[in-house]
Amino acid sequence: MFKRVLYSFLVFIALVVSGHAILAQEEITGRASAIAGDTLLIKSLDDGKKTKIRLWGIDAPEVTQHCETPNGRSVNCGVLARDALRSMLKRKELTCIDFEKGRKGQLTALCYIGDKILNGAIVRAGWALAFKQESSDYLELEKQARLKEKGIWKYTFTKPWVWRKNNKNKN
Repeated sequence: MFKRVLYSFLVFIALVVSGHAILAQEEITGRASAIAGDTLLIKSLDDGKKTKIRLWGIDAPEVTQHCETPNGRSVNCGVLARDALRSMLKRKELTCIDFEKGRKGQLTALCYIGDKILNGAIVRAGWALAFKQESSDYLELEKQARLKEKGIWKYTFTKPWVWRKNNKNKN
């Protein structure tokens, strides 16, 4: 009887400890740098580890993707989107949570700066689109940005997922 209780207790402790390890991996707080308009590299304040994260539920132009102005001039909207995210991240601490694997197996997450959801903020600013294949959470923010011609909505552009498909052999 004592062995059974001891064994149950040890199994319980193991589950609790492993559960805490899993929970600890579900949140990263730190400073980040923008890689693209929807992707960042966050350096954890806890252990200094760097993690590449794509912002869940959104899709921004690729860094090599160009858009066209109303007068026909080409602009690099991918770099503009990355720079917009970069300015939102500047010298701010953020927290990323709810990790899962996205398309192509990369890590995706919901990220916050204070109480502001970064994923939605970049869509609201017009530099990313709602990625309906993952979520419909940002469709209204996308619509508002489009109607106000913010960010990439000032230009003629190909949706990022279509652009990637059409350019997959060129990269």
